[in-house]
Amino acid sequence: MSLFASLQNGVSGLNAASSGLNTTAHNLANTKTAGYTRQQTIQKDMYYQTFKVSNNGAMKIGMGTYVADVRQIRDMFLDKEYRLQVSRQTFYEKQVECEQEVEDIFGENEGVEFRNSMESMWEAIQNLSTNPESVVNRQLFIAQCESFIETAKNAYTAITKYQSGLNTEVAKQVKEVNDIADKIAALNKTIAEKEASGVENANDYRDQRNLLMDELAKYTYYTYNEDIDGKVQIYINNAPLVIETKAFHMKTESATQTGLYNVVWESNGFGDVYKQDEAYSTAKKTDTGTLYGILTARGNKNAVYSDVPQQPDPNDKKYLNADGSFNQTLYDTDYGKYKDKVELYNNTIGNSILTQAEAQFDLLINGVVTMLNDVFCPNLKDKNDDDRITIKSAVEGTTKDANGNDITFKLDTSKKYKLLDVTNSPVGADDDETIGTELFVRTGMSRYTKITLDHQVYSDSCVDSDGNPLGLAKDNGDGTYTLYVYNEENVSIEQDKTDGKYTYNYHDDKDGYTDKTTMYTITNLQINPDILADYSLLPVKENSTGGDSGAYAQDIYQKILTAWKSDFAVLDPNTKTSYTFDEYYNEMIGNFGTRGSVWQTIVDNQEKEVQQDEEKRQQIAGVSTDEELASLLTYQHAYNAASRYINVVNQMLEHLLERLG
Repeated sequence: MSLFASLQNGVSGLNAASSGLNTTAHNLANTKTAGYTRQQTIQKDMYYQTFKVSNNGAMKIGMGTYVADVRQIRDMFLDKEYRLQVSRQTFYEKQVECEQEVEDIFGENEGVEFRNSMESMWEAIQNLSTNPESVVNRQLFIAQCESFIETAKNAYTAITKYQSGLNTEVAKQVKEVNDIADKIAALNKTIAEKEASGVENANDYRDQRNLLMDELAKYTYYTYNEDIDGKVQIYINNAPLVIETKAFHMKTESATQTGLYNVVWESNGFGDVYKQDEAYSTAKKTDTGTLYGILTARGNKNAVYSDVPQQPDPNDKKYLNADGSFNQTLYDTDYGKYKDKVELYNNTIGNSILTQAEAQFDLLINGVVTMLNDVFCPNLKDKNDDDRITIKSAVEGTTKDANGNDITFKLDTSKKYKLLDVTNSPVGADDDETIGTELFVRTGMSRYTKITLDHQVYSDSCVDSDGNPLGLAKDNGDGTYTLYVYNEENVSIEQDKTDGKYTYNYHDDKDGYTDKTTMYTITNLQINPDILADYSLLPVKENSTGGDSGAYAQDIYQKILTAWKSDFAVLDPNTKTSYTFDEYYNEMIGNFGTRGSVWQTIVDNQEKEVQQDEEKRQQIAGVSTDEELASLLTYQHAYNAASRYINVVNQMLEHLLERLG
């Protein structure tokens, strides 16, 4: 090998050592730089020149070294694991945050607020039972009922306002995700351009991109891969967020009925970014990301009591055939529908802490309200204890529309109606002994449609204790009768296009009926304005039809006491345990606290997991000052050795030139 070739060998060693020194210095300079990944110089032999071949093999001379790569020291599997755990942590942090908000709204951390409202109303009922003649006791009872509704409305409204308030956070995080996607797409372009020649790696730009991907994992879980050109492709639920140098944006859409934001793709051909009709799952990695955490905790509607499925009662009279036998087919059909509703509940209402709180709380209020209304305005039950009555013959009468105009109303024998028990219902303490005045009213619908008839009506299944037909309508004493038809939630009054007369239209699925103006739901409730204007209208006296005119109805309070201490509903449709009103509320608040504790435990565990993963990443990718200083000395020695080698070759060349010159 010539001396000039030897000189080139020395120069290659000098360049390699110089590159190592630069890389080491770069590492040391970025020790505290966020997201920086330790770099390493990879050296390789250039090639070998064969100068002799013998039976024992070929003898070769190395022609120097070169810098093959300046690589980052990262573990892609650790990166993916870290990002998954970070994403999971932020998801459960949002669940904890929303659960704590629910507890604060009910004020149960200190044992105050709504619980006190229930207790105060119950005390007012007991006081009224001891002295029902007292106007003061009646005023106090009505005032406590009004406070009960007001407190319930305040709590429910606070939850719905918090739900709506999360729109701002959703919109903010969508913008953050879009901004990160834009920056990653721009870095993809820069990295591809820098590395196109194959001479160097754009490591610092890669660090910026990795830091952005770590940040993105806090907002949403995603999958990704890197193509041959160094551009990363990112997908959220199989929909592209970043493809090469293009970013696809998300946007928010406001739901028509609720105003709650939904997150959808703007232009990549996909619809919703996240599935909101399926419960989150650790196995499916859907319990991830603070953005989806917000959407999950918030839900996508303002839930009401009808959203909590209640198992059909086999003792319900509707499951009896005409001969009194049990209709198993009808029950099995309803039970199958119930199971479907439970599955829907678990994937939607029960999957969200806020909608679950709304639905369960509204169910409690609905239970208390309907119980008290049913005591003061009991509906008629036939001899089979069925509260849906079939009239003996079709009738027509008159009633008033919303504007006070007379309209013709008809009832027929093909439908069953709920009717006020005009014989046994208590009456008001006013001079007219007003009947059918409910305590809590729906703002969009009265309790009864009052139909004026010119004759009494009967049902084959309604008889008195002596077996005589029982009149269904109230005798007004002037030759007219008033039939009080209960306005159920699954009933609307509509005009017949054929004859112009009005009739009831029954909806097939009561639980699926969503017109809140017909429902005893918190936002639709108020104390009856008539009772607030005149306390004497509260039905507390015996009905004169029973011969006890003037006496106060003491059995009212026994019925309330019995109902208050009896089970009225299940809290969670996945269990069969039913509760009294007090037990229900205590269990509801307790369950919120339990879920919050479970989520907080998950958050604590995730924090440890994230910390451990980050420590593992830093052990590989982090810069160790001691190691870099050792490398610095190594490359310095290598540089000095290459320099001395070049000096020796130079001296040899100089000597030859001087001797031969």
